[in-house]
Amino acid sequence: MRYTHIAFDIDGTLIDTQDTFTYSFAKTIGEIKGMDVLPDDLVQYFGLPSMVGIEKVGFPDPAVALDLWEKYYREMAATKSKPYPGIHEAIERLAAAGLKMGIITSRSRDEFEYDRNLDPWRKHLSVVICADDTVKHKPDGEPAEAFAAAAGVARSACLYVGDTPMDALCAANAGMDFALADWRGDAGDDIQAKYRFSSAGELLKIILQ
Repeated sequence: MRYTHIAFDIDGTLIDTQDTFTYSFAKTIGEIKGMDVLPDDLVQYFGLPSMVGIEKVGFPDPAVALDLWEKYYREMAATKSKPYPGIHEAIERLAAAGLKMGIITSRSRDEFEYDRNLDPWRKHLSVVICADDTVKHKPDGEPAEAFAAAAGVARSACLYVGDTPMDALCAANAGMDFALADWRGDAGDDIQAKYRFSSAGELLKIILQ
């Protein structure tokens, strides 16, 4: 195996949270700003730290908007968020093969901790880099650099697995290889990735080759 450490993004990579994100954000915008926004119009903010999305939309009181969004997100997560098919089995296979795994996410530490979907995997996550842990965020390379530093390994020994252009740029800016999670099979060629996969089985073949 070429890599000793695998760093996963969470949203859109391990867990399908796009509907949870966009629907809860749309409800927050509607309640505070009185605007009727379609969830599909908010996909552009998916993958950003929550407060960055809040600031881009321009709420009168960002802290109040963040709290309300968090409330709606947690309510909707129970029914809308779910791990992608085969991901649980893939993580167990990688752990059994001796791979060290961790997380690089734009979520805050609190957002990472409360997600019950992650509970079965926490024992396998040796390094977790959240938005709180770095000054700069994706697409800057600092989160990926922090992951390698915390793991005590060279960046060349790590593979970052994510689903957005920001993830790809974060890896590239840190000199780390990147695997694109293209679950819907519709990612454009403009996302630079060493590998691409659309199923958990394809991911295992990439890592365990």
